[in-house]
Amino acid sequence: MLYLWTDNVCRINRFLTIAFYTILMRVFKKVVDMVTKLMLPFVVFALLLGMARIILDLPVIFRSPRIDAGFNLLLTNILSMFVVMELLRSLVEYFEIHRLKITFIIDGTIVFILREIMIGSFQHKIFSGDVCAFSLLLFVLGVIRVLAILFSPGDANDA
Repeated sequence: MLYLWTDNVCRINRFLTIAFYTILMRVFKKVVDMVTKLMLPFVVFALLLGMARIILDLPVIFRSPRIDAGFNLLLTNILSMFVVMELLRSLVEYFEIHRLKITFIIDGTIVFILREIMIGSFQHKIFSGDVCAFSLLLFVLGVIRVLAILFSPGDANDA
């Protein structure tokens, strides 16, 4: 008789644990969705502010005494916008399919590294060691991106 009572208590305990976990996961997913939905307008607003910054800097660019100073400002602003757009793309992708794709994160990182290389080379502030390190990092990120595409979890679910 004691065995049956203990067995029933264990089953009830297991059931309550699973039910609590399920409820907790639903609440977690709803909170994450809500936070993501709240972040999206802020990111769009940041994009609009970035575009406004580029437009507001145009008079400064035209009045600059040397063309490279104005071009440097414009190049930095535009390349920074590309980085923000890549981050926005990964956020929108998460909002749609509820999972982060490693390819979008790697794309954003690659765009950021290319931005740093382009700005550094234009300003003549990047050295050969830095270029070699960035090149190695870009190669590794490229390999990871190719592997992420080849071994995508979507393929495993379709098979």
